[in-house]
Order: sequence, then C-alpha cells, then structure tokens
Amino acid sequence: MEMAHRDTPTAPPGAQPPAAGLADQGVESNARLTASTAAVLLVLLAAEGVTILRVHSLLSPHVFIGMLLVPPVVLKIGSTAYRFVRYYQGEPAYRRKGPPPVLLRLLGPFMVVSTVVVLASGIALMFVPRSLRQSTLLLHKASFVLWFGAMTIHVLGHLWDTTHLAPRDWARRTRRDVRGAGLRQWTVVASVALGVPLGLLLLGRVGPWDSQRSPSITAEHNVSRGSPAPAPTPTNGSTVPAGGPAPTVPSLHVGTALTSPPPTATSGTLPTSASPTRSPRHSGKARPHHHANKKTTHAA
Repeated sequence: MEMAHRDTPTAPPGAQPPAAGLADQGVESNARLTASTAAVLLVLLAAEGVTILRVHSLLSPHVFIGMLLVPPVVLKIGSTAYRFVRYYQGEPAYRRKGPPPVLLRLLGPFMVVSTVVVLASGIALMFVPRSLRQSTLLLHKASFVLWFGAMTIHVLGHLWDTTHLAPRDWARRTRRDVRGAGLRQWTVVASVALGVPLGLLLLGRVGPWDSQRSPSITAEHNVSRGSPAPAPTPTNGSTVPAGGPAPTVPSLHVGTALTSPPPTATSGTLPTSASPTRSPRHSGKARPHHHANKKTTHAA
C-alpha cells in the first residue's frame, strides 16, 4: 500500500487542472489574434495617413487603403468584443486575465462607434447623391478628427501589449506555445486579402465621383496638382488667353485712316475728302509756268 501510494503521480502545488489550462490558452489565443490584427491596422493606418496629406491628388489610394482597413477592423472589433463578453459573463480564465485599464475600457465603445462612422461615411461619399455630398463629407471629416484623438490614446495604452504579443504567432520559438497559431495567421492574412477586391470594387466609383464634384472643389483639385486655372471668359464674348489678357497695342494712325469711313456730309457742305487739294509738288511746278507768262507779256 505504501509503494502504491508513492507511485501515484501527484500534481505540483498550484498546478491548474487541464480544463483550466485550455481555458487560459483560449485567453492567450484571443490576445495574440487581437495584437496581430492591431499591428496590421497600424501599418495600414500609417499608409492611409500619407494619402490624407494630399487627398485630392491621392484620392484613389486613399479609397483603396480605406477599403483594405474594413475587414481587419471588423476582425479586431470581433476579438475585442469576445473578450469583453466573456469577462462580464464571469468566465474564470478571463477574470484571471483581468480587464484593461479604466480609461481604455471607457474609451472602447467610443472607439468602436467612431471607427464605424469614419469608414461608413467614407464609403457613403462614393454613393450618395450630389445634394447630400457636402453633409456627408462634413460628417466624415468631423468623425475623423474625434476618432484620431481617441485612437492616439488607444494606441498608446495598448502599445506594450501589441509589441509584446503580436510577434508571438509569427516567431518560430514562440508560435507553438499556444495552439492554433496557423489558424490565427491565416485569419489575419485573409482579412487583408478580403479588402483587396473591396478596394478594387470601390475604385470604379472614384472616377465618376471626381468628375461630378462642384466647381470650387475641382478648382482646388487642379491647383493642388499644379494645373493652370481655367481662363476667364470676358463679358463681350472675346477669348482671353490662359496666361492673362494680352497687352494693349496702340493703334496706328495710318491704319485708322485707311479703315475709318469718310465723314458724313452736313447740309450745304461737301466732305473734306471731296474738296480739291493741291499737293505741294504740283504747286511748285505751276509757279515757273506763271513767270513764263509774265515774260511773254513784257516782250509783247
């Protein structure tokens, strides 16, 4: 009996039963998936931020990257919501993991709502009629400003967890610590791949939307691209060159005299052009002839 008692394996002090170990692995698996998705989102958001600097000239990349963001955002919201629900359901493993800090917990719902509004309003801009375009654009810009402030706090609050957990499924040394690493990898890759056809589909709306913009937005777009502004159209119907009005050339009197009509004759008077005139050259010839007549008279 004593030997049998010695051969019976005993669990080390503080060891958890197998069910508890699997549950803890589920918590770690959820944390790794969330961190990997967050790392992908940080890269895509950085690329989207570059397009915002010149959104008029980089509108097509802006729309395409925005659609790439949609599936990873849905995946991250899903993994975060799963942890939230399991924690408040009283799951022991998630209770042991503990909740995020209070500020990040309070900021979480606002982050979800603002992210959805930014993406939804950006997509709606490609489809709404022209009458609703200005209000939708205003909503898109305002929600982005609020989202950017909340996102800064969110990223800084989760920066350590993201940098610490995101590489674990991709490093050979740590990927086997928690089972399901391959499934998590394919889930993240598939979320990005799913955004590619969505982005290509929405790119077909960029051209029509760009051509239907208001004249003020189109002029701003041309200036941002370095294109010259359209030439103003004068009121008298003549064409003004794109570089500005042509310099005024003073008219020549000779051309004016040749092209101007003769003055209209008034009552009792003839036009000036009808009166006989003597050129100085003709007068000079007549004078010697007059002297010749005088000499003939005296000789007689």
